[in-house]
Order: sequence, then structure tokens, then C-alpha cells
Amino acid sequence: MKIIDSLNWRYATTDFDSSKQLSDEQLENLKKIVRLSPSSWGFQFYKIIIIEDKKMKEKLLPAAYNQSQITDCSHLFVFCSYKEVFESDIDQLISDMHDTRKNDADYDEDGINSYGEGSKKIILNMDKGKQLEWLKKQCYIALGQLMVGCADMRIDACPMEGFKNEEFDKILELEDKNLISAVILPVGFRTSKDKYQYRSKFRKPSKDLFEDI
Repeated sequence: MKIIDSLNWRYATTDFDSSKQLSDEQLENLKKIVRLSPSSWGFQFYKIIIIEDKKMKEKLLPAAYNQSQITDCSHLFVFCSYKEVFESDIDQLISDMHDTRKNDADYDEDGINSYGEGSKKIILNMDKGKQLEWLKKQCYIALGQLMVGCADMRIDACPMEGFKNEEFDKILELEDKNLISAVILPVGFRTSKDKYQYRSKFRKPSKDLFEDI
């Protein structure tokens, strides 16, 4: 399977070639991959900030413990979850759902409205701490899909949790936008001197990873 070959090819790239940039077409395809990611309720309560500007990357570098991937990558994807879900957020998404499906042969206006009301009862009544934890998890689903997409396109990536969220939020001015940075993904192209690409891929043995019942 091609996808298996792609996943064997990928690794967490530590040394990006700063002279190589994604093409406009490659970037648009990565955006499409993220947009098509699954999420709870299909609501995607997050925003992805894509940073190409070198000055902004350099500004963020100290908040990522000076890891060179931040400045050497072609584009830095910052996955930001909502801090909290409001009724208006769900109303907007339900409105968008109507717009998307209103020409479907089986369009069910009442069904969509009922779906929205059902989601409100569950999401808006969550404990705020649990809700934020749940929201951040949605970012990781999208992150995983983007990483697989990158591998399939032979674009390198390095998922990173090693950064100071509060400093990122301040630099990116997220504090008043109901957003909080959750995880980041530098993407671009490896250099030949990145030693990790030459190492055999290690993963937990299948016999220890899976249990069939």
C-alpha cells in the first residue's frame, strides 16, 4: 500500500533545509487535508495559523526553546483550540451546514436543527476544564491527518509540544480571540545531514501493541 510506504518514509524531521519552500499548490493541498479532517460532531472548534514570515518565526523561536525547526521550516502550522465553546459558535456551524446541504436530495432542515440543539445540550454543559481538554484533543486529530498528508506528498514535518503556549499566545495575539495554542507542526524539506532519516524506524512490536479479542 502506498500509504504504508509513505509512513515508513516519514520521521520527525529535525533539520529542515531553509532554502526550500512549499509551492502554493502544495500549501493549498495541505490546507484541504486539514479541512477534511474528522472531529467530534464535525464542528472543528479550532483554527490553524500558518506562519511563513521569517520575522514572526524568529520572534517565536525563544518560546520554542530555540529549536531550529521553527525558523528553518517552510511553514509553521500552529493548531489553536477554542478556549471555550459558545452557543453562537454552534449556531454559526449549523447555519454553514444548512448552506452546504440545502441542495442535497435528502436535505433535512429539521434534522440539522435538531442536531444543533442536541450538540448544545452536551457541549455547552460540559465542565469548563473537561471541555478545554476535549477541545485540545480535536487539534491532535487534525494534526495526525496533516502529518499523514505530508508524508503522502513527501513533505517533511515534525510535531512539537515543546513550546511555551502562553508566550506563543501572546506573540500571536490569541488572548482576545478565544484561542489557545495546543500543538505545532513545522513543515518543509529535510536536509541530507539530518541523521534521523537514516535510522531504522523503531515502533512497538505488533504483538505488544495489538490485542485481538
